[in-house]
Amino acid sequence: MSVAEDAAADRERRGRLVGAAFMVLAGLLFITLDTISKFLVAHYSFVQVTWGRYVFSMLPILALYAARGQFRYLRTRRPGLQLLRSALLFLASALFVLALRYLPLADVITLNHSSPLLVTALSVPLLAEKVGWRRWAAVIVGFIGVLVVVRPGFQELHWAVALPLVTATAMAFYNVATRMLAATDHPMTTIFYTGLVGTIVTVATVPFVWITPDFWGWVGLVAIGLLGFVGHLAYIHAFTYAAPSFLAPMSYLGLAWGTLAGWALFAHLPDLGTFLGMGIIAGSGLYIIYRESIRRRERHGAAE
Repeated sequence: MSVAEDAAADRERRGRLVGAAFMVLAGLLFITLDTISKFLVAHYSFVQVTWGRYVFSMLPILALYAARGQFRYLRTRRPGLQLLRSALLFLASALFVLALRYLPLADVITLNHSSPLLVTALSVPLLAEKVGWRRWAAVIVGFIGVLVVVRPGFQELHWAVALPLVTATAMAFYNVATRMLAATDHPMTTIFYTGLVGTIVTVATVPFVWITPDFWGWVGLVAIGLLGFVGHLAYIHAFTYAAPSFLAPMSYLGLAWGTLAGWALFAHLPDLGTFLGMGIIAGSGLYIIYRESIRRRERHGAAE
């Protein structure tokens, strides 16, 4: 290996370490956000909690745009798709917070992690992508994992168990829309529209359910907004240093952190069936990521 190749390999290794650090940081920030949201939704409407998450994320985004003079990025080539994507994220965020009121933290996070399975399935009709039998098999196994967690017919189901599943579906469409927008709009444009619909809707509706927060209520509402803002920045920075195929598996660390947070703070320890379903969902998602990385390398090799 030449000196130049050795230096390039060293830069790649350091980039992976930095990218991994940002990804782990983003995951910790998001699980902290979810944990605080679960505390808040016990005292305030899910609409008010979602309002805090959006408004106190949007304010620093606007401040960042103003400081950098980046208001030119407010123009989008596909306004309809941007607004639809933003609406999907709002729906997912609101239902996720509502689910936290009724279900254990680990269960909500586990079911929400079925979203990558849906993305794979939706990429065929919406993005005209080819999905081989191995990935289809992984999708089916992953949905079996969802059934293991939910166990319909074997226990009394709480109606709220449907909420994280709808959230995962909305997030799947959201991620597909993100892929579609990547070809036309700058990332800074997409970041702005990400919070637009949620901010408008919650500002318009929160007066109907408003409960004046105490000191710690305000701290929590501001905190979840800032955690979301910094978490998304860390997430974006991670992908500037390392490849998606390297970083994507780390998102499943959220399952472990959600379980630990639920056990330590809410005394909710998943039963054996939930742990089994959690493993099946994570294993299926990781295998899909692995197969997608192989397909990406094959296409890259064919192009060369």
